[in-house]
Amino acid sequence: MRLFAHYDVSGRIHSLTWFNAPKGVSLMLTPRPGELVAEVESHNLTGSTPSEKTLRDIAKGHTIAAPLTRCTLTKKG
Repeated sequence: MRLFAHYDVSGRIHSLTWFNAPKGVSLMLTPRPGELVAEVESHNLTGSTPSEKTLRDIAKGHTIAAPLTRCTLTKKG
């Protein structure tokens, strides 16, 4: 199961999306303005369909802890 979090720059989770897709499948989610999307690793969800309550509890009780990285463009050599 692949779990994706839609969150803002403060780490607050606005929604969670899950997919029961086989390994190697690529997905692209389009966030709303001001939101970011990241795949959540080590979420410990099992089974085919998590309940709405489980997803809501995760969103209410957790934040995205990884700091946002800054990137700069570098001219190719």
